[in-house]
Amino acid sequence: MLTISGSGLSSESSSGLLPPYDELYYRGVRAYFSEDWERAAEFLEKSISTRYKLLRIRRKCHDECLTAGDDKISEQDKEDMIFWDLGVLEWIQVRAECVKFCMSRSVSPAALLPVSSDIEYEFGTRNPYNYLQVTYYKLNKMTKAASAAHTFFVANPSHLEMRNNIEKYKRMLGVKEEFFQDREREHEQHWEMYDAAIQAESSSDWLKAVKMWNECVNETLKQTEECRAQCVTAPRVIPEEPDTVQGVYERAADLSLSMMSCQQTCVTLVSTRPGRVSAMEDFLPLQLEHLHIAQFKAGDLKGAVETLRSLLLFYPTDSDNLSNLDLYTQTLEGDTEAQQTGPAPEISKYVNRALQEKKLLYFGMANLDFKFSDPDLWTPEDVVPESLRETWRAEKEQLHEKLKQGDKMDEVDDSGFYAGGPIPVAGVSITLDDQGLNGTNRVVLDGVLSQSECDRVMQLATVAASAGDGYRGRRSPHTPHEKFEGLTVLRALKLAQGGLVNQSDARLLHGIGETVKELMDSYFRTPSLLYFAYTHLVCRSAITGHQEGRSDLSHPVHVDNCILEPESRQCWREAPAFTHRDLSAVLYLNDDFEGGDFFFTDRDAKTVTATVKPKCGRLVGFTSGPVNPHGVTAVTKGRRCALALWFTTEKHHKDMEREEAEDLWAADGQSVVKDEKADGENVVKSARSGRSQGKEKSKDRERVTGRRDEL
Repeated sequence: MLTISGSGLSSESSSGLLPPYDELYYRGVRAYFSEDWERAAEFLEKSISTRYKLLRIRRKCHDECLTAGDDKISEQDKEDMIFWDLGVLEWIQVRAECVKFCMSRSVSPAALLPVSSDIEYEFGTRNPYNYLQVTYYKLNKMTKAASAAHTFFVANPSHLEMRNNIEKYKRMLGVKEEFFQDREREHEQHWEMYDAAIQAESSSDWLKAVKMWNECVNETLKQTEECRAQCVTAPRVIPEEPDTVQGVYERAADLSLSMMSCQQTCVTLVSTRPGRVSAMEDFLPLQLEHLHIAQFKAGDLKGAVETLRSLLLFYPTDSDNLSNLDLYTQTLEGDTEAQQTGPAPEISKYVNRALQEKKLLYFGMANLDFKFSDPDLWTPEDVVPESLRETWRAEKEQLHEKLKQGDKMDEVDDSGFYAGGPIPVAGVSITLDDQGLNGTNRVVLDGVLSQSECDRVMQLATVAASAGDGYRGRRSPHTPHEKFEGLTVLRALKLAQGGLVNQSDARLLHGIGETVKELMDSYFRTPSLLYFAYTHLVCRSAITGHQEGRSDLSHPVHVDNCILEPESRQCWREAPAFTHRDLSAVLYLNDDFEGGDFFFTDRDAKTVTATVKPKCGRLVGFTSGPVNPHGVTAVTKGRRCALALWFTTEKHHKDMEREEAEDLWAADGQSVVKDEKADGENVVKSARSGRSQGKEKSKDRERVTGRRDEL
């Protein structure tokens, strides 16, 4: 294909028609590996923007041609039905010609051709942004580099190299948090709304929950329609003529079934978060279930009836939903109009269309040897032909068994830690183990601190609060009914240097951490070297006058190193979770307060499996992964203080504030109690740590890696 000198674009671009985005992408990649960074950025950006222009043009042509050929069908209604099939073929041809003509007005012939599966995979996994983040780094355009890195990472959360790059960007001078924008956010807004709705529910803000669930449902339907439109207008590779030559009707049926199968697949695509392998099952019905409950709690009974009747279109015999409908209608006694509210029209349309497509697709499976994978759990049996029902039932039973097996996954911890090791500290005893806590890799130890030691550390927290340190007594980020106070080991040292607390108390806080590390390391039989990831002393205080009618938690149920998704019982080890955390520990300092119990749950975040009452010197230890979801009940009176500690086996994630405190003590000629089993790590400080290393620290940018390059 010829190119225009100097522009680097295909010849078709001179006519104003959209060039093929796969060609632009290939040119960008070639420029990247030639280290021609300006041209790499130009072509990669143009490939991304051209692809989205193509998608918008396809949607526009789909809408313009939606009614093309309808007159051919209406004419057949008045004529002899013997020619009806010919009329249908003419209708299909007219619509196809309309789409083709519409596309040709804006898109070059080369861009009308299907792209390879490799290109679809590259863009589906956001790989162009992988190239772009390094390209912009080389061009010293850090705002764009950070945005590209973040956009790629959202869809590739297990990509360790990119995670490290993002951390390096964050430590660079002038790089701000707002630089890390997801450039694909526009196409994933329903997930933002979903998360916002869940958050509103957790804080019992039912009016906001109703608003967000409504928006989530509408955006899910919108994204589904966008996807379905692409199935109609996107080009397809026509298979070579088979050995047995098909007739025109068979070929037309195959193409129509392929399009409908593509449209059904949109359910899976829209229900899959970026970076996830599997879709969230029953995504739309799940939203409706949340919505009707939120509407009921917000007092919108008419809306709850409409939503519940919409949900019953998916599961018309569900006993719980039918019971809820009886409750809602009885509560609305006297309001006949509200009682008779029907399902939402858009949901009725969605379900009716899906059922019609499924009937045709299952017919194709039974009679035309067509392959179809149903994306929905709610599909009723009566749409499946008799000849397929036995196989269909067996597959459905296998799926339910698989889901049941998924429930049992909670019992398996693949972290490499194994509870049951020795307790190396005198006076410390095991109060509850895995059996007593109904879980895996959990323990409660008592006797870790004496009462006098608890009192001294409590006093540290009090001084920190009065000095405006730590959390400065601000309201908790988890609940408006409590405030936070707290400090780290480094801040305790600085308070001691300022004469506000005793040096011995600051050193006590440090030493307690070392004791806890020794206990955790031994009891959980750490498979490799263990490092402090973070330590902080935190106090939660109930705010007087803000406790009446309170139904929230002091700290909602969560997992320390992954994002818990209770509906699917999955836990996603990706940002913003602290994925490097391996072991967690909470050491309590007092019990003179009300509420504030620590509890473990099942992955549903609802079923409490064990509860622990805080008291001085009591330590709760557990692995930080998905086998141990946990939370804290509301502190309704008094002040609850505890030392929270997290540990990691990843050296480059160790707690650098703690290291700095130890360095300051050493500089003053004071020794500190420290586990020296580490591999000589204090000889050289890695630049990867992000901690300031004094006046001699280099001002050069840290190296950023991408694909096969370390830059």
